[in-house]
Amino acid sequence: MEPTPTSNAPTPNAGGPLVDYIRTQRQSAGTMLAILSVLFLALTVFLALKAFRAPVAPAKPADERLRERDRPEAAEPAKPGEVSELARGDYMLGWVGCLAAFLTVGVTAAWLLASPPPADERRQKTEARVAILTLGSVLGTLAILAGLILFYRWSESLTAWLDRGQVKEAKWVLIPVLMIVVGAGLIFVAIQPARAEERNNSAIRRVVYGANFGLTVLLLVVAFVVANVLFSLKVPNKLDTTATGFYSLSDNTKNLLARLAEPVTAFAILPEGQDRQTNDIRQLLLACQDASDGKFKVKFISEIANKTELANLAQKYPQLLLVLNQRGFEDEDDMSGAVVLATGENEMRHVVIPAREFSATEGRQVVFQGEARLFKEIAFLADSQSRAVVYFTQSNGELDISGGPGVQPVRSAGRFKAYLERNYLDVRPLPLAGENPSVPEDAAVVVVAEPRTPFSEPAVAALRKYLTNPAKKGKLIFLSGAVPGPDRKMLKTGVEPLLAELNIQLGDKFIYNIPNQFSPRTDRVLGVFSKAAEQNPILQTIVKVTPAIAFGTPREVEPGTTNPAFQATDLMLSEGRTWLEAEQLADVGQVLDEFSQSRRAMDARGVSSTRRSLAVIVSERGSGRAAAFGNSYFISDDVARQGRPVSFDLIGVTIDWLREKPSIAAAGVEAKKYGEYRFPPPATVDTTRILYLPLGLAFLTVLGLGAGVWVIRRR
Repeated sequence: MEPTPTSNAPTPNAGGPLVDYIRTQRQSAGTMLAILSVLFLALTVFLALKAFRAPVAPAKPADERLRERDRPEAAEPAKPGEVSELARGDYMLGWVGCLAAFLTVGVTAAWLLASPPPADERRQKTEARVAILTLGSVLGTLAILAGLILFYRWSESLTAWLDRGQVKEAKWVLIPVLMIVVGAGLIFVAIQPARAEERNNSAIRRVVYGANFGLTVLLLVVAFVVANVLFSLKVPNKLDTTATGFYSLSDNTKNLLARLAEPVTAFAILPEGQDRQTNDIRQLLLACQDASDGKFKVKFISEIANKTELANLAQKYPQLLLVLNQRGFEDEDDMSGAVVLATGENEMRHVVIPAREFSATEGRQVVFQGEARLFKEIAFLADSQSRAVVYFTQSNGELDISGGPGVQPVRSAGRFKAYLERNYLDVRPLPLAGENPSVPEDAAVVVVAEPRTPFSEPAVAALRKYLTNPAKKGKLIFLSGAVPGPDRKMLKTGVEPLLAELNIQLGDKFIYNIPNQFSPRTDRVLGVFSKAAEQNPILQTIVKVTPAIAFGTPREVEPGTTNPAFQATDLMLSEGRTWLEAEQLADVGQVLDEFSQSRRAMDARGVSSTRRSLAVIVSERGSGRAAAFGNSYFISDDVARQGRPVSFDLIGVTIDWLREKPSIAAAGVEAKKYGEYRFPPPATVDTTRILYLPLGLAFLTVLGLGAGVWVIRRR
């Protein structure tokens, strides 16, 4: 049996002076508490008037209030006496808390003033300890609860302080934390006098132990919350454990987000379901937000729960409503939803991305291309939304960029034009016919894509004037494969002298390939990037996507040294065994038969593994000036019909390099392929563990419980 406590047992004397004061000066203590209760009542009335009588201004989002703190001139002047909806909530919390404190202190004061003190000194001390314990515990609990609520309501200040370095916001974080600390201190101090009664009074003992337990748990929770918040803001809080790094951002994306001049806000309107693609979009946006150092912010808007905010967005960005109401043309099951990226003054510069464009199908494989899509849009918004004009010459039988009907896919570049326009380039035709042609002044780059008739001297003069203009030096891309003329020899283009002035030498022979596992056709040569161009941004970007590109019916393009002002470098070289022919072969199969029968036939025609130059880039004092490729087939619609060609990215990145702009054509961002887990075949499954291991664990569990019961009953 539990021993009965004796009155002679020593007891703690914590808080003795305060207990003695309340016991001996009961009326004075009651009067002081009554005055304190009046102060709480006055504060309650003041806060209640602020909450109920003041006109309410329209509520503003937390991030908008923070922006106004950063830029006071952008904030609208407040009307006298007007408070926001958020501030009104703080006043409501304040007067409710003060009212509870007033009632607690007032009841304690009335009890001390009105009730007669006990005759026994021991009971007088007990009542004083109970009063201290009750008053301190209630007031401390109220302070802790109010601090926790305010900490949550003012949480955006914590982000602004720690994540964005806005030191002025620290006070809105420290005030709630101080309230929690003061409340915990009040409870701790109020418990100490009562501990003198814990051995003699079971009710007080339960209250003291319960308060100690609650206080300990509260302090642990607060410590965990504070530590978690600090680590989440200062330490990367996402760990990508996928084998392919599916949820990790590329270095190019991280660098772009880090150097944003203006903040970008992403409004995500996504389906409520938890399907894989929707979740991947959410994870991508959150990863961008974490990597942006506060420059990229995400707001998730529900079509069901946030109808008012969604209507305001649709009014501000009309295209959003069209996207949300539009289904995919090819698949009726395309996911709905959209992401709006907005920046600039009043967030008026924007772009709307349909959610279905974050994924694509390559063959039978579904891939997630959200990062590349997001990269292009953010880069475009960061580039002040100005479209560079790229002209394609169209007067000498070049590849047709109109994409109109009747044009053979092999002679059309309509899909390549659409690709460049998706990458925010303004693509226009450039006729150079007539006696006095000229290149427009707004031309950022001029592209000559495999002319079939020679350029006239006035046309060449117009290109030369554009390239040598000292005010704005022009940029040129030349693409031409091996095109035979009537005599079966290489067709002249008329621009060979101009290219020679740029240190670009066009070959006049046809390249043929010995078929192999990588390039099974004689008119297809595999092109790989050269060592000489390792530091060029074109190579650094494209090589992350593919190490090689197939050249169809190519010709040699070699760097020259005619003009010392220009530096020409090999960009791509042939891979495999090739040979050259001065004329187009009428029957390549017959030549291959000769090769298979005699080694001398190969030596006679010069079959060699020597790498031949297929593409050249030209720079002037480190600035890109021109590029020439011995192939044009790889930007034709015929190639595009076979899937998304990497060669489109190659020319797109080359245009960005010539413009001296960060590349948004490929960006080194690879599409993520969705994997599918498959269970191992039945022959490799160990059924012994599946059947007998759970039974064995269950048997051991029952045996252990039985043994425990037996031991306890024996004792």
